[in-house]
Amino acid sequence: MTDPFLIAALLAVLAAAGLLIRWFVSTANLRHDARGEYAGRLEDRAHTVEGVSEAEFVRLYVDGYAPRWTVYAAGALIAAILVTPLAVFGLLAFWAWITDLVDASDVFAPGYYPWMFFMFFGLVGAWALCGFVAARFHHQRAPENFNPALMRARGEPLDDVVLKRARPKWARRARAMADGAPKEEEN
Repeated sequence: MTDPFLIAALLAVLAAAGLLIRWFVSTANLRHDARGEYAGRLEDRAHTVEGVSEAEFVRLYVDGYAPRWTVYAAGALIAAILVTPLAVFGLLAFWAWITDLVDASDVFAPGYYPWMFFMFFGLVGAWALCGFVAARFHHQRAPENFNPALMRARGEPLDDVVLKRARPKWARRARAMADGAPKEEEN
């Protein structure tokens, strides 16, 4: 068992399993916290959960706060493990084809530095592609944040809600300068 790819694959599988376990534990804790939050809101602020069942509140809470990245990171690791043999065979075939096409010298034979460079960056590129796809899915399938989702579940139109944000100090100064106010002197 001294094959570095096998050792790396086993470590990646263990890391993926750890990430999935973390997701399951976090989701279970979030479900428990959501039930407590729902009960607390019924006692203190019943208007915030008016018309929302406990099951729907728990679902919205978990969707809003679950560490989804762990699932996608585990998927990227598993995909990298599965794509590695295909990438190696594809890169080897492409290298043989391109060196035959240009009638390359023996310096470009497998085992020499140009081949090692090509294989290294080819595999890193294949693994990066797995990470890119996982990140893309993570961002495309992001659920709505908890508070807007809860407002939508209560039936409140979100288009009418205006969230007031305090302007940072630098923005106030920039606005004042744009409006023609005299510039403060700096010492």
